Amino acid sequence: MIGYRENETAPITNFISKTTLPFHQYRKASLLLFVILLFQGCAAVNTFPTIARPGDTVSVMVGGSESARKNTIDVSLTDSSSTVWDLKALGLVRSVFNLRPDGRAYGLHYSSYFDIENSWNKGHEPTQTVMVIDVPVGAALGSATLNVNLNTSDDSSGVVQPFTMSLEIVNVPGLPGASDNFLRQNFDGINEAVSFSDLEPAPYAKISFGEGGLSGFSATQGGTLGAAELVVDFDETVVNGDDLDVYVAESTQKGTAFATGPFGDHQRMVSWRHDGTQLFINIIAPKGIEDRYLQVYVVHPRGLPGDPGLNLVSTTGYDLNGSTITTVPQFSYFP
Repeated sequence: MIGYRENETAPITNFISKTTLPFHQYRKASLLLFVILLFQGCAAVNTFPTIARPGDTVSVMVGGSESARKNTIDVSLTDSSSTVWDLKALGLVRSVFNLRPDGRAYGLHYSSYFDIENSWNKGHEPTQTVMVIDVPVGAALGSATLNVNLNTSDDSSGVVQPFTMSLEIVNVPGLPGASDNFLRQNFDGINEAVSFSDLEPAPYAKISFGEGGLSGFSATQGGTLGAAELVVDFDETVVNGDDLDVYVAESTQKGTAFATGPFGDHQRMVSWRHDGTQLFINIIAPKGIEDRYLQVYVVHPRGLPGDPGLNLVSTTGYDLNGSTITTVPQFSYFP
Protein backbone atom coordinates (compact mmCIF):
# COMPACT_ATOMS: atom_id res chain seq x y z
CA MET A 1 0.00 0.00 0.00
CA ILE A 2 1.37 3.41 -0.94
CA GLY A 3 1.10 6.59 1.13
CA TYR A 4 0.11 9.84 -0.53
CA ARG A 5 0.50 13.42 0.60
CA GLU A 6 -2.58 15.44 1.28
CA ASN A 7 -4.80 16.00 -1.73
CA GLU A 8 -2.94 13.30 -3.66
CA THR A 9 -4.84 10.16 -4.54
CA ALA A 10 -3.98 6.58 -5.32
CA PRO A 11 -4.32 5.10 -8.78
CA ILE A 12 -7.74 3.68 -9.49
CA THR A 13 -6.42 0.20 -8.72
CA ASN A 14 -5.67 1.21 -5.14
CA PHE A 15 -8.68 1.39 -2.86
CA ILE A 16 -7.19 3.31 0.05
CA SER A 17 -4.79 6.23 0.16
CA LYS A 18 -3.82 8.44 3.06
CA THR A 19 -2.09 11.73 3.68
CA THR A 20 1.48 11.51 4.90
CA LEU A 21 3.72 13.64 7.07
CA PRO A 22 5.79 16.23 5.17
CA PHE A 23 8.99 14.61 6.48
CA HIS A 24 10.47 11.60 4.74
CA GLN A 25 11.80 10.08 7.93
CA TYR A 26 8.27 9.86 9.31
CA ARG A 27 6.68 8.50 6.16
CA LYS A 28 6.10 5.14 7.84
CA ALA A 29 3.92 6.90 10.38
CA SER A 30 1.38 7.72 7.71
CA LEU A 31 1.21 4.50 5.75
CA LEU A 32 -1.89 2.39 6.07
CA LEU A 33 -0.41 -1.09 5.79
CA PHE A 34 -2.34 -4.31 5.56
CA VAL A 35 0.00 -7.27 5.99
CA ILE A 36 -0.89 -10.93 6.20
CA LEU A 37 1.89 -12.66 8.11
CA LEU A 38 0.25 -15.97 8.93
CA PHE A 39 -2.57 -17.60 7.05
CA GLN A 40 -4.23 -18.55 10.32
CA GLY A 41 -4.43 -14.82 11.18
CA CYS A 42 -1.99 -13.03 13.44
CA ALA A 43 -2.04 -10.44 16.19
CA ALA A 44 0.52 -7.66 16.01
CA VAL A 45 3.15 -7.00 18.65
CA ASN A 46 3.33 -3.44 17.34
CA THR A 47 0.93 -1.46 15.21
CA PHE A 48 1.62 -0.72 11.55
CA PRO A 49 3.02 1.91 11.77
CA THR A 50 4.75 2.00 15.19
CA ILE A 51 4.91 5.82 15.30
CA ALA A 52 1.95 8.17 15.08
CA ARG A 53 0.88 11.68 16.06
CA PRO A 54 -2.12 12.47 18.24
CA GLY A 55 -5.08 12.25 15.87
CA ASP A 56 -3.36 10.03 13.30
CA THR A 57 -5.02 6.93 11.90
CA VAL A 58 -3.27 3.58 12.24
CA SER A 59 -4.09 0.00 11.26
CA VAL A 60 -3.55 -2.98 13.52
CA MET A 61 -3.60 -6.72 12.85
CA VAL A 62 -5.84 -8.28 15.49
CA GLY A 63 -5.90 -12.01 14.76
CA GLY A 64 -8.18 -13.91 12.43
CA SER A 65 -11.86 -13.81 13.35
CA GLU A 66 -14.88 -14.00 11.09
CA SER A 67 -17.23 -12.59 13.70
CA ALA A 68 -15.23 -9.60 14.99
CA ARG A 69 -17.02 -6.27 14.47
CA LYS A 70 -16.23 -2.69 15.43
CA ASN A 71 -19.33 -2.53 17.62
CA THR A 72 -18.40 -5.65 19.61
CA ILE A 73 -14.63 -5.25 19.90
CA ASP A 74 -13.14 -3.60 23.02
CA VAL A 75 -10.19 -1.25 22.40
CA SER A 76 -8.36 1.00 24.85
CA LEU A 77 -5.19 3.06 24.58
CA THR A 78 -3.07 3.80 27.62
CA ASP A 79 -0.78 6.77 27.01
CA SER A 80 2.47 7.73 28.73
CA SER A 81 0.58 9.65 31.44
CA SER A 82 -1.36 6.45 32.29
CA THR A 83 -4.59 7.94 30.93
CA VAL A 84 -6.81 5.18 29.54
CA TRP A 85 -8.78 6.06 26.42
CA ASP A 86 -11.78 3.87 25.53
CA LEU A 87 -11.53 4.13 21.74
CA LYS A 88 -14.84 2.41 21.01
CA ALA A 89 -16.77 4.63 23.43
CA LEU A 90 -15.08 7.69 21.88
CA GLY A 91 -16.03 6.59 18.36
CA LEU A 92 -12.39 6.27 17.34
CA VAL A 93 -12.64 2.72 15.97
CA ARG A 94 -13.12 3.45 12.29
CA SER A 95 -13.44 -0.08 11.02
CA VAL A 96 -12.85 -3.77 11.62
CA PHE A 97 -12.74 -6.00 8.57
CA ASN A 98 -11.09 -9.11 7.17
CA LEU A 99 -8.58 -9.56 4.38
CA ARG A 100 -7.87 -12.72 2.42
CA PRO A 101 -4.51 -13.56 0.85
CA ASP A 102 -3.84 -13.42 -2.85
CA GLY A 103 -4.99 -16.71 -4.34
CA ARG A 104 -1.48 -17.13 -5.74
CA ALA A 105 0.24 -16.50 -2.40
CA TYR A 106 2.95 -19.07 -1.70
CA GLY A 107 1.95 -19.57 1.92
CA LEU A 108 -1.66 -20.22 0.99
CA HIS A 109 -0.57 -23.31 -0.93
CA TYR A 110 2.62 -24.40 0.81
CA SER A 111 2.30 -23.44 4.47
CA SER A 112 2.32 -26.28 6.98
CA TYR A 113 -0.92 -28.20 7.37
CA PHE A 114 -1.67 -26.79 10.81
CA ASP A 115 -0.99 -23.16 9.84
CA ILE A 116 -3.97 -23.33 7.48
CA GLU A 117 -6.06 -25.90 9.29
CA ASN A 118 -6.50 -23.86 12.46
CA SER A 119 -8.73 -21.33 10.68
CA TRP A 120 -11.03 -24.03 9.32
CA ASN A 121 -11.23 -25.65 12.72
CA LYS A 122 -12.39 -22.28 14.06
CA GLY A 123 -15.21 -22.30 11.51
CA HIS A 124 -13.91 -19.96 8.83
CA GLU A 125 -11.47 -19.69 5.95
CA PRO A 126 -7.97 -18.24 6.51
CA THR A 127 -8.39 -14.51 7.09
CA GLN A 128 -6.53 -11.60 8.63
CA THR A 129 -8.62 -9.30 10.81
CA VAL A 130 -7.59 -5.64 10.56
CA MET A 131 -8.66 -2.82 12.86
CA VAL A 132 -8.41 0.84 11.83
CA ILE A 133 -8.38 3.38 14.68
CA ASP A 134 -7.74 7.07 15.31
CA VAL A 135 -5.24 8.01 18.01
CA PRO A 136 -6.95 10.41 20.47
CA VAL A 137 -6.02 14.03 19.77
CA GLY A 138 -5.36 14.58 23.47
CA ALA A 139 -3.14 11.52 23.96
CA ALA A 140 0.11 12.27 25.80
CA LEU A 141 3.37 12.00 23.88
CA GLY A 142 5.62 9.01 24.47
CA SER A 143 5.19 5.26 24.71
CA ALA A 144 1.60 4.02 24.63
CA THR A 145 -0.06 0.61 24.57
CA LEU A 146 -3.16 -0.63 22.79
CA ASN A 147 -5.29 -3.30 24.44
CA VAL A 148 -7.68 -5.15 22.16
CA ASN A 149 -10.26 -7.81 22.96
CA LEU A 150 -12.19 -9.26 20.03
CA ASN A 151 -14.83 -10.80 22.31
CA THR A 152 -15.13 -13.74 19.93
CA SER A 153 -14.45 -17.47 20.14
CA ASP A 154 -13.32 -17.99 16.54
CA ASP A 155 -9.94 -16.22 16.57
CA SER A 156 -7.43 -18.48 14.80
CA SER A 157 -4.26 -16.55 15.66
CA GLY A 158 -3.53 -18.65 18.74
CA VAL A 159 -2.69 -15.50 20.73
CA VAL A 160 -4.38 -15.13 24.10
CA GLN A 161 -6.79 -12.20 24.29
CA PRO A 162 -6.65 -9.37 25.07
CA PHE A 163 -3.89 -8.40 22.67
CA THR A 164 -1.41 -5.76 23.83
CA MET A 165 0.53 -3.71 21.26
CA SER A 166 3.03 -0.86 21.47
CA LEU A 167 2.72 2.56 19.85
CA GLU A 168 5.01 5.59 20.11
CA ILE A 169 3.13 8.90 20.03
CA VAL A 170 5.26 11.75 18.70
CA ASN A 171 4.86 15.47 18.14
CA VAL A 172 5.97 16.60 14.67
CA PRO A 173 4.59 19.25 12.31
CA GLY A 174 1.81 18.13 10.06
CA LEU A 175 -1.94 17.94 9.72
CA PRO A 176 -3.18 15.27 12.13
CA GLY A 177 -6.64 14.11 13.05
CA ALA A 178 -9.56 15.38 11.03
CA SER A 179 -7.23 16.55 8.25
CA ASP A 180 -6.34 12.97 7.30
CA ASN A 181 -7.79 12.17 3.91
CA PHE A 182 -8.64 8.73 2.54
CA LEU A 183 -9.38 9.11 -1.13
CA ARG A 184 -10.01 6.96 -4.17
CA GLN A 185 -10.48 7.91 -7.79
CA ASN A 186 -13.70 6.83 -9.47
CA PHE A 187 -14.15 5.78 -13.09
CA ASP A 188 -14.56 9.41 -14.15
CA GLY A 189 -11.28 10.41 -12.48
CA ILE A 190 -13.03 12.28 -9.67
CA ASN A 191 -11.69 12.06 -6.11
CA GLU A 192 -14.08 10.41 -3.68
CA ALA A 193 -13.87 9.69 0.02
CA VAL A 194 -13.23 6.05 0.86
CA SER A 195 -15.92 4.28 2.87
CA PHE A 196 -14.36 1.75 5.22
CA SER A 197 -17.79 0.21 5.68
CA ASP A 198 -17.50 -1.14 2.13
CA LEU A 199 -14.76 -3.44 3.44
CA GLU A 200 -16.94 -4.71 6.28
CA PRO A 201 -19.31 -7.65 5.80
CA ALA A 202 -22.67 -7.15 4.15
CA PRO A 203 -25.64 -8.62 6.05
CA TYR A 204 -25.52 -12.36 5.50
CA ALA A 205 -26.77 -15.80 6.39
CA LYS A 206 -24.19 -18.54 6.96
CA ILE A 207 -24.78 -22.22 6.27
CA SER A 208 -22.00 -24.34 7.80
CA PHE A 209 -21.75 -28.10 7.81
CA GLY A 210 -19.21 -28.49 10.59
CA GLU A 211 -16.30 -26.92 12.40
CA GLY A 212 -13.67 -29.61 12.67
CA GLY A 213 -15.47 -32.92 13.16
CA LEU A 214 -18.50 -34.76 11.89
CA SER A 215 -21.20 -32.40 13.12
CA GLY A 216 -22.53 -31.74 9.62
CA PHE A 217 -22.73 -35.21 8.11
CA SER A 218 -23.71 -38.64 9.29
CA ALA A 219 -20.80 -40.22 11.16
CA THR A 220 -21.15 -43.35 9.03
CA GLN A 221 -20.22 -41.28 5.98
CA GLY A 222 -16.91 -40.16 7.51
CA GLY A 223 -17.88 -36.49 7.36
CA THR A 224 -17.56 -36.37 3.56
CA LEU A 225 -20.05 -34.92 1.08
CA GLY A 226 -20.23 -35.53 -2.67
CA ALA A 227 -23.02 -33.08 -3.49
CA ALA A 228 -25.71 -30.99 -1.83
CA GLU A 229 -28.88 -29.16 -2.78
CA LEU A 230 -29.91 -26.25 -0.55
CA VAL A 231 -33.12 -24.25 -0.67
CA VAL A 232 -33.23 -20.89 1.09
CA ASP A 233 -36.51 -19.03 1.46
CA PHE A 234 -36.65 -15.21 1.46
CA ASP A 235 -39.30 -12.50 1.71
CA GLU A 236 -39.69 -11.14 -1.79
CA THR A 237 -41.56 -8.09 -0.47
CA VAL A 238 -38.39 -7.03 1.38
CA VAL A 239 -35.54 -8.14 -0.86
CA ASN A 240 -35.32 -8.71 -4.61
CA GLY A 241 -33.92 -12.14 -5.44
CA ASP A 242 -31.64 -10.50 -7.99
CA ASP A 243 -29.88 -8.72 -5.10
CA LEU A 244 -29.03 -11.93 -3.25
CA ASP A 245 -25.54 -13.26 -3.84
CA VAL A 246 -23.77 -16.43 -2.73
CA TYR A 247 -20.17 -16.84 -1.59
CA VAL A 248 -18.60 -20.20 -0.82
CA ALA A 249 -15.13 -20.24 0.72
CA GLU A 250 -12.56 -22.45 -1.01
CA SER A 251 -9.87 -24.48 0.71
CA THR A 252 -6.39 -25.09 -0.68
CA GLN A 253 -5.60 -27.49 2.16
CA LYS A 254 -3.41 -30.40 1.02
CA GLY A 255 -3.41 -33.86 2.52
CA THR A 256 -3.99 -34.48 6.21
CA ALA A 257 -2.13 -33.95 9.46
CA PHE A 258 -0.57 -37.39 9.06
CA ALA A 259 0.03 -37.74 5.32
CA THR A 260 0.65 -35.57 2.29
CA GLY A 261 -1.75 -35.62 -0.61
CA PRO A 262 -2.63 -33.92 -3.87
CA PHE A 263 -4.18 -30.50 -4.23
CA GLY A 264 -7.81 -30.51 -5.26
CA ASP A 265 -9.09 -32.90 -2.61
CA HIS A 266 -11.40 -30.17 -1.31
CA GLN A 267 -12.48 -28.67 -4.62
CA ARG A 268 -16.17 -27.88 -5.07
CA MET A 269 -18.35 -26.42 -7.81
CA VAL A 270 -21.22 -24.12 -6.88
CA SER A 271 -24.15 -22.68 -8.80
CA TRP A 272 -27.30 -20.89 -7.69
CA ARG A 273 -30.52 -19.38 -9.00
CA HIS A 274 -33.78 -18.05 -7.62
CA ASP A 275 -37.43 -18.20 -8.65
CA GLY A 276 -38.50 -14.94 -6.98
CA THR A 277 -39.27 -16.44 -3.57
CA GLN A 278 -36.60 -19.09 -3.01
CA LEU A 279 -32.87 -19.40 -3.65
CA PHE A 280 -31.57 -22.74 -4.93
CA ILE A 281 -27.90 -23.57 -4.28
CA ASN A 282 -26.23 -26.63 -5.83
CA ILE A 283 -22.83 -27.89 -4.71
CA ILE A 284 -20.79 -30.68 -6.32
CA ALA A 285 -17.54 -31.97 -4.79
CA PRO A 286 -16.10 -34.51 -7.27
CA LYS A 287 -13.61 -35.96 -4.75
CA GLY A 288 -15.80 -35.41 -1.73
CA ILE A 289 -15.41 -32.55 0.72
CA GLU A 290 -15.10 -32.67 4.50
CA ASP A 291 -17.69 -30.84 6.53
CA ARG A 292 -15.48 -28.06 7.93
CA TYR A 293 -14.38 -26.99 4.43
CA LEU A 294 -17.94 -26.31 3.27
CA GLN A 295 -19.42 -22.97 4.29
CA VAL A 296 -22.04 -21.10 2.28
CA TYR A 297 -22.86 -17.41 2.69
CA VAL A 298 -25.96 -15.69 1.33
CA VAL A 299 -25.47 -11.91 1.32
CA HIS A 300 -27.95 -9.10 0.76
CA PRO A 301 -27.80 -5.28 0.55
CA ARG A 302 -27.86 -3.04 3.60
CA GLY A 303 -30.79 -0.76 4.31
CA LEU A 304 -33.65 -3.12 3.52
CA PRO A 305 -37.10 -1.97 4.71
CA GLY A 306 -37.48 -5.04 6.93
CA ASP A 307 -36.32 -8.54 7.76
CA PRO A 308 -35.47 -10.40 4.52
CA GLY A 309 -36.69 -13.63 6.12
CA LEU A 310 -33.75 -15.77 5.04
CA ASN A 311 -34.41 -19.32 6.13
CA LEU A 312 -32.94 -22.68 5.13
CA VAL A 313 -36.01 -24.78 4.31
CA SER A 314 -34.45 -27.80 2.62
CA THR A 315 -31.10 -29.61 2.54
CA THR A 316 -30.34 -32.77 0.58
CA GLY A 317 -26.88 -34.32 0.73
CA TYR A 318 -25.32 -37.06 -1.39
CA ASP A 319 -22.26 -39.25 -1.02
CA LEU A 320 -19.79 -39.94 -3.82
CA ASN A 321 -22.01 -42.73 -5.12
CA GLY A 322 -25.04 -40.47 -5.38
CA SER A 323 -26.84 -41.97 -2.41
CA THR A 324 -28.69 -39.64 -0.06
CA ILE A 325 -26.96 -39.02 3.27
CA THR A 326 -28.03 -37.26 6.44
CA THR A 327 -26.95 -33.62 6.64
CA VAL A 328 -27.55 -31.29 9.58
CA PRO A 329 -26.13 -27.89 8.59
CA GLN A 330 -26.12 -24.94 10.94
CA PHE A 331 -27.93 -21.80 9.78
CA SER A 332 -27.15 -18.40 11.28
CA TYR A 333 -28.16 -14.89 10.24
CA PHE A 334 -26.04 -11.79 10.81
CA PRO A 335 -27.92 -8.57 9.98
